[in-house]
Amino acid sequence: MVNAGLAGWWSVHKESMFEMSDEFFPGLGASALQIGTPAVLSMAPIDGALMPIEEAGLERIREKSLAMTDFLIRAAEAELGETGFVIGTPREAKRRGGHVSLQHSDAQPMSLALRARGVVPDFRKPDVIRLAPSPLYNTFAEIWEAVQMLKEIAVTRSYREFAATPALVT
Repeated sequence: MVNAGLAGWWSVHKESMFEMSDEFFPGLGASALQIGTPAVLSMAPIDGALMPIEEAGLERIREKSLAMTDFLIRAAEAELGETGFVIGTPREAKRRGGHVSLQHSDAQPMSLALRARGVVPDFRKPDVIRLAPSPLYNTFAEIWEAVQMLKEIAVTRSYREFAATPALVT
């Protein structure tokens, strides 16, 4: 077992990362060396990557983010109503962040089925799929396509092929 000199929240055993236990369960192998905070020198290239954010402006990015999450919520309400999904995100813009939480009893294998189709959601135990469209590069058409994929996954039950996969937070 690797004994890390500095334990961070990323150095815990991945299956227990978001359980917020008072006990520390170290990760296996090299993952026990992760601390969660990037080294300052490795962050230097980020300066160039931040230019599009500066050019667009945070207010405009937030406006588009709210428009995208609103569109995602409305599309999910219209298209996923018969498939057992519950929207867990507040509808009011002031109470909403940049992602939409969709709850379903089969969220974990559905999340993996979405990944297999090129959509990258988050899964949170026990039953949440989080979709976070990026206002800097995602389109409204991509949001619609993701909802249609999720609808097809639910209706055809194609997610069942992923049911035996361990439920990790993604």
